Amino acid sequence: MSPARQVAADPLDRAIDWMVLLESGQASEADRASFSAWVGDDPRHAQAWQTVSGAVAGTLAPVRGPQAGAASAALRQPVSRRKWMLGAGALLLAGGGAWVANRRTPLATLAADLRTDTAQRARYDLDDGSALTLNARSAADVDFNDSERRVWLRAGALLAEVAADARHAPPRPFVVATAHGEVHAGPAPGAAFAVERGDAGSLVTVLRRTVEVWSQGARAALGAGEALRLDAAGAGEAMAASAWRAAWHDGMLIVRDEPLENVIAALRDYRSGWIRLSPQAARLRVLGAFPLDDTDAALDALAQTLPIVVRRHGGWLVTIDARAA
Repeated sequence: MSPARQVAADPLDRAIDWMVLLESGQASEADRASFSAWVGDDPRHAQAWQTVSGAVAGTLAPVRGPQAGAASAALRQPVSRRKWMLGAGALLLAGGGAWVANRRTPLATLAADLRTDTAQRARYDLDDGSALTLNARSAADVDFNDSERRVWLRAGALLAEVAADARHAPPRPFVVATAHGEVHAGPAPGAAFAVERGDAGSLVTVLRRTVEVWSQGARAALGAGEALRLDAAGAGEAMAASAWRAAWHDGMLIVRDEPLENVIAALRDYRSGWIRLSPQAARLRVLGAFPLDDTDAALDALAQTLPIVVRRHGGWLVTIDARAA
């Protein structure tokens, strides 16, 4: 479906749609006219197009063919040129460069005590002998004081391995907090648990020992092999969980009957380009194990086992659509 006939979307998503259509060689004159009108209609559209086309030009090759013709046509129109230059101004290049940079290095977490970039996992040994392993595009702050050892998970996911607080009397509890609640491990050594933070909630998975989860004024004990979700309403019910939920620690994504949307979200953290997933494909259910450190192999495996079509547009953009019946 032509982007001109789709329901209104985020400008960046719409710009990606336009790029795919114009690159396909199947764009009609009406499509090109609609594209030119869309670019000139709003400075945010112009900025989104500059972001997308600039990323492709900078990471792959100069924009050419139908894309270049359509973009040039948009700029030749007096109204479009005026809106592009005056409305968006220098933010076009700055915004595009920032977006591309953010895909490689999360800009919002540059000031964190501990952090990782796209496709990077890292282990950090803490002063007390405990260790934190951060998943890709994750960030955390560490605050050890006289009463507790506290870690604030800013973004992404971490695996905490708690050591005895041998050099401090009395021993301090070890706490990992997100916007949705806190995980408290006692001062005894040996606890290991993973915390994953999302926009709508956080997931806690216990691998060893027992921890206590605090949320919305309530406390719940969570043992090894259990997990629960935290959100604005508090803690959900404990559910059985295996170590596969934290398999990212070993570079694997193991999925047990989850929507493709969740799988692609995990793969995006390991790919500096963009993966665009159609709503129809996003709902498909997935079962399998996929390598996080080779996202191309993971995408190939998904294409072989699901009714989807995976298209690569250079090295920067991948589109995934449900296969036509």
